[in-house]
Order: sequence, then structure tokens, then C-alpha cells
Amino acid sequence: MSAEVQLALGADAERYAALFRISEALSACGEPEQLARVLADQLRGLIGFDHLDVLILKENSSEIEWHEWGTKPAAFPDLPVEETSSWHVYNTQEPCHIADWNANDKFPRLKRILENSGTKIGSVIRVPLTTPHRRLGTLGIASRDRNAYQPEDVCFLQLLSRGVALSIDDCP
Repeated sequence: MSAEVQLALGADAERYAALFRISEALSACGEPEQLARVLADQLRGLIGFDHLDVLILKENSSEIEWHEWGTKPAAFPDLPVEETSSWHVYNTQEPCHIADWNANDKFPRLKRILENSGTKIGSVIRVPLTTPHRRLGTLGIASRDRNAYQPEDVCFLQLLSRGVALSIDDCP
């Protein structure tokens, strides 16, 4: 087995072991802001990001129930949630991976607002937070660097999002 393949397998094994650690850590969280911070702390070293946020919508609504940052907050745009990547992911239940935010033309108003606020975004991954019973919201990470994420990063966040969703659903 080549050193490159062994390195890749080692990284995957580390990530999958981290899924269990993160699930255990999240199960002890009682408040949304604590959950987001714990999640950010646990993910550091596994995947690079400058911003991490968890957005939860009220059931069967476009109204935000809560939005917490696990990192220093970025400017959240003053526009209808329906014009954001969070809403797109929530509705489609498909992950959104934008490798080069500057070349992206999917969310023009969002892009313009973030640029005007001075928030520098290069790459984004946003995944749905869903339990077997309901849709909750989204988990997102962003990097200032373009092309910061690979398809395996999206897969990892999708797996992680299942445990995050269950932790959120179990919160009082």
C-alpha cells in the first residue's frame, strides 16, 4: 500500500473516530450557543474553516428559530432567508458545496451583502440538519480560501450533520 493511500486511510479513520467523540460532546450540550461552540472546537484540526454556523428554522416555516456561531460571527445578511444558501439546502435537503464563492452566481444578493460587509468568503459547505422525523435547518462552514474543500469533506459533514441534528432534536 502506498504512503499516500495509507495517509488517506489514516485521515479517514481519524475523522470517523472523531464522529463518535463529537456526538458524545454534543449530547452534553444544553444550549444552542454551547452546541455551536463545542462543534467548532471539536472540528478544529479535522477540517479547516474560518466560520461555522448552525441555523435552525421553526417547523414548517421560513422563520429562523435560532442561529448560532461556533466561531466569531460573520455578518448575517439582512435579506429574506429564502435568498440564502441555508434556505436552498433546507428545501432541497442536498448539500451545497461552493468551491469558489467569488465565481458563484447562485446567491447574488447574499454575495453582494457579504462583500459590502467586508466578510471574505472563498469556499463554503452547507449541509442539511434533518432527523428521521423532521427538517431542522443547516450546518455550514466557510473558509476565506478558495477551493478549500474536497468532496470527502462534504461527505464527512453530511455524516456529522446526522448526529448534530439528533443532538439538537433532543435538546429541551
